Amino acid sequence: MKSKILGFDMDGVIVDNCPLKVRIAKDLGYKITLTDAPSEIISKILKPEDVRKLQLALYHNLETSLDAELMPGIVTLLNKIQESQTPFFLISRRLEPNIAVELLKARGIWPKYFNKSNAFFVVEPEDKNIKAKELGATHYVDDETKILAILKDVPNKFLFDNLGVHSHSDAYTKVASHAELAKYFL
Repeated sequence: MKSKILGFDMDGVIVDNCPLKVRIAKDLGYKITLTDAPSEIISKILKPEDVRKLQLALYHNLETSLDAELMPGIVTLLNKIQESQTPFFLISRRLEPNIAVELLKARGIWPKYFNKSNAFFVVEPEDKNIKAKELGATHYVDDETKILAILKDVPNKFLFDNLGVHSHSDAYTKVASHAELAKYFL
């Protein structure tokens, strides 16, 4: 059997920015709940111009970005993966990598787990598949079904759905926690 090579998305998998999205949406005049905050849902609730304002605040404003917390269980999972010596990497569509790196540093994730050798920042959703293929990814976890659909060259796809808002599909394995994900990754 081919060795596992694991890939992670950042926002919604490593970093939990849903509480921050609720706060930003409230500042924009919306009353949403945590279950409204995942990207594929909130983009249908907010006006397009407000989605853009939310994205600017989350991903392009360092002060706001630093308010995001880690997903529960991610440090335990990353420790186990490192101990197993299984290769792993991060592929994020954050357009301002410096802000992403500052957030990961603030949460103790950079450079202990992710660093310049295993963290990659791409522009388009399709670029995630290109980078995953280049890295030989056998397993990849993302919080967006539309991204998983694009990862044609990754044989094992996982939807991280800690809020239980997405339906099941045969195209991916749905997981609700990092402890559950560990069963497949280790």
